[in-house]
Amino acid sequence: EPGRYIVGNAGVLLTKCLYEKKGSAKTFKIVDAGMNDLIRPALYEGHHEIVPLEEPKSKERLKVDVVGPICESGDFFCQDRELPDFQPGDHIALMSAGAYGFVMASNYNSRPLPAEILVEGATATVVRKRQTLEDLVEGEL
Repeated sequence: EPGRYIVGNAGVLLTKCLYEKKGSAKTFKIVDAGMNDLIRPALYEGHHEIVPLEEPKSKERLKVDVVGPICESGDFFCQDRELPDFQPGDHIALMSAGAYGFVMASNYNSRPLPAEILVEGATATVVRKRQTLEDLVEGEL
């Protein structure tokens, strides 16, 4: 696929860890992005490298599931993956989200679409603003 080859690695989905949930068998890191923002992992187990943007306080790596806030068992970005121990409030990057990321995004679960930012060198430009709740319901009235 020439399109994926050209833009796949050019896009990154940035998200924030909201909280951590430790169970007897698994640890979940819940982030503010969901399967509606990047469907590839849920739809066909697309692999995206996950990189913390802040230096983790610990050098420890943990086996975790990184999941979104949507009430669906398929709302995950990775399962049982060994990652640096990022904490609630930390930001992470889901790499290689440039191909099909935005065009496959949806308003599922009444979630507004994220902003798109073009970064060229040291310059960042908003090319598509974050959708508001007003934008989301505009066509419903």
